[in-house]
Amino acid sequence: MRLNLFQKISTTTGLLAIVVLLAGCPFSSSVPIDEGTVKISPDLLGEWISPADKESANPTYFIITRDDKFRATAKKMEYSSSDSSYSETVYHLTFSDVNGETFMNAMEEEGTTYSLFKFKFDEKTGEASTSEVTDYIKETFSTSAELKDFIAKNKSNSYFFTNTSDTYVRK
Repeated sequence: MRLNLFQKISTTTGLLAIVVLLAGCPFSSSVPIDEGTVKISPDLLGEWISPADKESANPTYFIITRDDKFRATAKKMEYSSSDSSYSETVYHLTFSDVNGETFMNAMEEEGTTYSLFKFKFDEKTGEASTSEVTDYIKETFSTSAELKDFIAKNKSNSYFFTNTSDTYVRK
């Protein structure tokens, strides 16, 4: 009985730690950087996984589909050991060019704010990476133009991104 209780506590603590690690807190905005100025590459479509999770029995992964040439949908698939099944979280994505660098605007379905990430996609290597815009930004923006100008002025500063950078490869 003690071992069973210990296993339950360990499993719960482990899952909580994973959720905290996977559920970062990037800067969120009520407006996107723009309405989407970077076309969705056909090479971005499909299933994506962190290289560290490739050998996992039930990894977290993303399924990317294109809505139109400037919009995509990402389904984050997370395995729940308590349910022994995957649950999905849906995000609506647009990509914005800010002085030659691509940023991703991600809004959770039924959400009202955009999470912002610097986004790199290397079609040759088949790797995609994201860097979270820090949540330490206290400014608020009422227009996309104000937000885009702020990012353009500050994206080269070391404090503008969190230390979290994620890389993904095809599943």
